[in-house]
Amino acid sequence: MGTGGTISGAGRYLKEVSGGAVRVIGADPEGSVYSGGTGRPYLVEGVGEDFWPETYDRSICDEIVEVSDKASFELTRRLAREEGLLVGGSCGMAAQAALEVARRARPDDVVVVLLPDGGRGYLSKIFNDEWMARYGFLDSGGAEPTVLDALTGKPGGMPSLVHVHPTETVRDAIDYMREYGVSQLPVLKAEPPVVTGEVAGSIAERDLLDALFTGQAHLHDTIERHMGPALPMVGGGQPVSEAVRLLEKADAALVLVDGKPQGVLTRQDLLAHLGAR
Repeated sequence: MGTGGTISGAGRYLKEVSGGAVRVIGADPEGSVYSGGTGRPYLVEGVGEDFWPETYDRSICDEIVEVSDKASFELTRRLAREEGLLVGGSCGMAAQAALEVARRARPDDVVVVLLPDGGRGYLSKIFNDEWMARYGFLDSGGAEPTVLDALTGKPGGMPSLVHVHPTETVRDAIDYMREYGVSQLPVLKAEPPVVTGEVAGSIAERDLLDALFTGQAHLHDTIERHMGPALPMVGGGQPVSEAVRLLEKADAALVLVDGKPQGVLTRQDLLAHLGAR
């Protein structure tokens, strides 16, 4: 489901010609308003909405099935590998919803799923192992410890994702850094759990110090005026060596699992993890 026009028009016709025997079921990504979300971002492209379009007739759909990015992408890849169907992520989402419906269908029911999107535009994303791994959708499967192993090995007593919001102040960011002993903070548009589309940027202790010392920043300034780019991303299932490589050029990395930020990993965290082995 996107703008809702296709499912509304086709669904209305099918109900009319079948005398009401056809049930119309929509597939929707997590976060979209159709399935009860608030319009939060998601990675599946071309589907869902963050508002109610006038092209959508709410009386047509009998049910809407919510599908995660992870389930959508996994089934998209399975369709190519097992069925020879090179389709897009929205098709994987629709097929996943159809499977869920089929599992509870009656023996005589017929389930028809429409796959409207080709997969050629996703060769560098869903069908790219490196992209999938970086977003935390694939595990390395090797003997080497994973990035998530290093992250979960961090000392307890602090939130898994210490962060600051764009509307909070420089003083707030400094207080968080001192309280939790961190030097890097992701800037988030919402409270965790969040998705990558809700990561606005990052704040580094060193940059804040320079800006305050030179008078370019003041304690009452909002963070959005001084935040830098978002931290580089690394998948939780990737080997620790990938984080080591990434942190040769960056001070910290944002760890993703199933496309969702789980925490921040620094060089000090890696040293502690490797030293404890």
